[in-house]
Amino acid sequence: MRSIIALTILLLAGTALSQTSLKNGPKVNGIGLGASREEVIRKLGKPTSQSKKAAEECVGGTEMVMTYPGLTFRLWDDSDNPRKFTVGFFEVRSARWNVSGAKVGETSAAIKKRFGTRASQETDGHTKLMTWYYDMDENSGPGSTNFAFRGGKVFEITSLWLMC
Repeated sequence: MRSIIALTILLLAGTALSQTSLKNGPKVNGIGLGASREEVIRKLGKPTSQSKKAAEECVGGTEMVMTYPGLTFRLWDDSDNPRKFTVGFFEVRSARWNVSGAKVGETSAAIKKRFGTRASQETDGHTKLMTWYYDMDENSGPGSTNFAFRGGKVFEITSLWLMC
């Protein structure tokens, strides 16, 4: 009887330990929210395109968009140093990019196994995309990491700080 209990505890602990937490936010090939523009370029190289514009009213200042094939970063300037830009959003639409072990094209079962139960779920009536939302910890900046599924497979992964 004791061996059955011990085996059950081991199996449950192994399943829980195999999950990756998204509370601190995921990383795309080592780049997470809060990374600097310089870190992005150092790890991923020069972007395919880069542009600047006035940020939305919730963010203020200037927004920089850096694009790579199947990957977009949005960075915002620092109010104390307007030449310093920090990643506050990313969107992945290509299996080329590793998002804390997850990739576009994986099944919803694989995502659940890796990250556990989502905080909430929504299905868009128009696009039919089902999106799972995973909340991030307040210490890493209130935000969300989202997995959008089409046909039961990951179509898009986004992570963002909530600004408003």
